[in-house]
Amino acid sequence: MNKVTMILLCSLVTMAARIIPQFISSLDKLPRVIKKAMLLLPTAALGSLIFPLALTDFGASWYAGLGGVVIAFIAGLKRTSMIVAIILALIATMLLLLI
Repeated sequence: MNKVTMILLCSLVTMAARIIPQFISSLDKLPRVIKKAMLLLPTAALGSLIFPLALTDFGASWYAGLGGVVIAFIAGLKRTSMIVAIILALIATMLLLLI
């Protein structure tokens, strides 16, 4: 399987996981906790794909990726917008790489 096919298949799976929960009408009948878990599942799946790469992509400077993830996590807890969290994580990662 070539790289283009692999990228297309991965994107289709990711899109399906994000789109399907939005259109399932039976989610309204589920308990609130389960409904929220089902809606957060695509984000959790994406996080499990990104997190290992954040630690391994920088080689000896693994702490830079971890620092970016921690900053993005803290920004998410403070309920900032997604773009602010991404920019803060990028800045933190770049600063840690310069150290």
